[in-house]
Amino acid sequence: MRREQKVLMGFVVLSWALFIAKAGGEGLLGKWPNEPVEFNEVALLLEGLNCYQVFSEPRKKEVEMKAQLPRRPRSLWPKPASLNLNKVDSAQLEGLPRLGPVLAARICKFRESLGGYHSTDQLKEIWGLQPEVAEEVIPWFHLGDGVFRFLCADTASWSNLRAHPYIGTEGARAIERYRRYHPLDSINALRNAIPITDSLIRRWSPYLRICEPIVPSP
Repeated sequence: MRREQKVLMGFVVLSWALFIAKAGGEGLLGKWPNEPVEFNEVALLLEGLNCYQVFSEPRKKEVEMKAQLPRRPRSLWPKPASLNLNKVDSAQLEGLPRLGPVLAARICKFRESLGGYHSTDQLKEIWGLQPEVAEEVIPWFHLGDGVFRFLCADTASWSNLRAHPYIGTEGARAIERYRRYHPLDSINALRNAIPITDSLIRRWSPYLRICEPIVPSP
């Protein structure tokens, strides 16, 4: 329901509540006072409006106060490539302009799930980070040493593969099915072996390694 409709319905209920209160409250029991109650629609409407203004005043002041909060000028924003995206913690991110605690937590959680960022553009995948905000904050970061945790495509368990945000259940099932019947000697071998797209392989590649290379028999 739209906010305007909710306000209107609340106003109507409030107006009737004021009318019943003026009638002595007996209308709630189906009994009306012996003396006729004078029902002035305009006066009742104005009284209800005054009550609504009283109730809404704190919210109005809250909005005005937020609008008056000082914003950090761009001259105080972080310098380009001054923050290591793979090491900065949530407290540091929370203190940055344009982010805040919710986005800071999501950036750190996604980094941990991935095993590290291999591109600053991956910030565009953070849920709730608007594209225009992402374009502003991405230049602040560099990648340091990049990805810090890899998955062994040839030996990792199905559950570990599935837990990766880019691989998921279907990807883990496809990799496990291929390993069951074929030796996996390179990541590129997956490209034509299982039904996945080149773009998906490119997403997987920074996080997959062959940990036990196949040694050809003499």
